[in-house]
Amino acid sequence: MIEKKLRLVDLFDFYGKMLTDKQFEIMDLYCNCDLSLAEISENLSITRQAVHDAIKRSEKILERYESQLGLYERSQKRETDFMKIIRLIRNYQTSEDMTLLEQAMQIAEKQTGLSE
Repeated sequence: MIEKKLRLVDLFDFYGKMLTDKQFEIMDLYCNCDLSLAEISENLSITRQAVHDAIKRSEKILERYESQLGLYERSQKRETDFMKIIRLIRNYQTSEDMTLLEQAMQIAEKQTGLSE
């Protein structure tokens, strides 16, 4: 459940500006301010059910954007690769094994599209 909410927060960070103003406002309160459905409904003077429906609708929209654009997935891949590079460099510092630096360079080149 927590992982699903964290994914929703990340998708909102990537694609939130593509939502309608009302959807953005509700999702901002839900994702960034961590308000409950009841708190959001009270703040916006709408029913709890309307808040729930707006969040579910927005979640589907954000997932559709991700399936079409894949920005979140690419960002996650970059972050994973960056952490691998850091780990390889740290291991190189203790072992001075040149293959570790070569592996780090291969990952970096793959991510940037650069090659020698």
